[in-house]
Amino acid sequence: MKKMKCPACGSKSFYVKDPHDQNTLYVFTCEEGEICFDPEIVEEDLPQLQDETETFCNDCSWHDSFKKVKIDFK
Repeated sequence: MKKMKCPACGSKSFYVKDPHDQNTLYVFTCEEGEICFDPEIVEEDLPQLQDETETFCNDCSWHDSFKKVKIDFK
């Protein structure tokens, strides 16, 4: 299983913006290859992460498509 982390700083904490409300953010972590959103978010409200979903690192200024997070950087 690939580990997912920020290609710039190695963080495993990210967020995506709601496509209908750019002020709503969904924070998630990538631990052990699993995407984990805050458990308080209602499942129906969780965004669908696609390869092209714009994803932002929660610890640095990196952002790009989600597929860049899925690359196993050593």
